[in-house]
Order: sequence, then C-alpha cells, then structure tokens
Amino acid sequence: MAGRRDMAKRSKRTKSPTRPELAQQVARELAKLRPVLRNIGTALLDRLDGELVGLAHSLSGEGVSGDRPVLPHTPALSAMLADIQTLKLKPKKGRLKDLGRIEALLESLSGRIPPDA
Repeated sequence: MAGRRDMAKRSKRTKSPTRPELAQQVARELAKLRPVLRNIGTALLDRLDGELVGLAHSLSGEGVSGDRPVLPHTPALSAMLADIQTLKLKPKKGRLKDLGRIEALLESLSGRIPPDA
C-alpha cells in the first residue's frame, strides 16, 4: 500500500525539466535578447551621434540663419580641443567603456557651450 501512495504523490508532482530541456530554454531566452541588444545599441549610437552633430553644428554656426554663433571663450575652446585630442579609445576592441568615455566627453563639452548657442 505504501508503494501506491508514493507513486500517487510522484504523479501529482510536476516533472522538473531535465538539463538539456533547461539548456534549450536558456538558449531560447538568449536568442530573444539579441534583437533587444541591437535596438539598445542602435538607440545609444544614434543619440551619441546626434549629440556630436549638434555640438559641431553649434560651434561651426551651421543651421543658424545669418547669425554668428555664440561661442565659448578662447580658453574654453582650447580646453575642449585638448579634451577631444587626448581621448583614448580602442574602437576595434568594442569596449563599453569607450562609449562611456565618449558620452562623458560630450557631456563635458555641452556644459561649456553658452546657453544662447
């Protein structure tokens, strides 16, 4: 009788997945992350690129109809140039910290642009 009870209890329990089944589930979830990663990467690159273009336009006066651009003072421009030229990047390595360095540089440069620019 005890054997029947044990079998009844086992059949009521849900069967836990095997290692190969779990591995397949993990692989499917990883595959779902690929398009999300691409979307995030694209959005980040588009945002940073837009900031670069915006800063370059505001400093060169492009897009401003006939008005001279309001530029930072010479020492600030010299410091901006030095910051850009000393930026250490290794693009072939595809490092996240390089994107962080570019983002930090853009924030620093944007903070030096006069508000009327």
